[in-house]
Amino acid sequence: MPNVPTARETGVNYEMSVWAGLFAPKGVSPDIIARLADALDRALDEAVVRERIARLGGSIPAKDERNPAAFDRLVRSEIARWAPILAATGSGK
Repeated sequence: MPNVPTARETGVNYEMSVWAGLFAPKGVSPDIIARLADALDRALDEAVVRERIARLGGSIPAKDERNPAAFDRLVRSEIARWAPILAATGSGK
């Protein structure tokens, strides 16, 4: 759509990214959360996984960002970032 301006061209400072993570139901044992986080962390260190993610155009967070606390901060920051936009559009109803 060559005649449609980008968000930036219309004066909107817009940046979007896509991320993925694992979620568990509320009340899951901290031991289980730790085991899942450790398994995911080990998987993300595997060469075949890293290569596949890179081929798909993705990136893997730094080792110190691959833990439940860091993921919680990311999710909360994304909620804070997008909630006002969704509310302004009426999308959250």
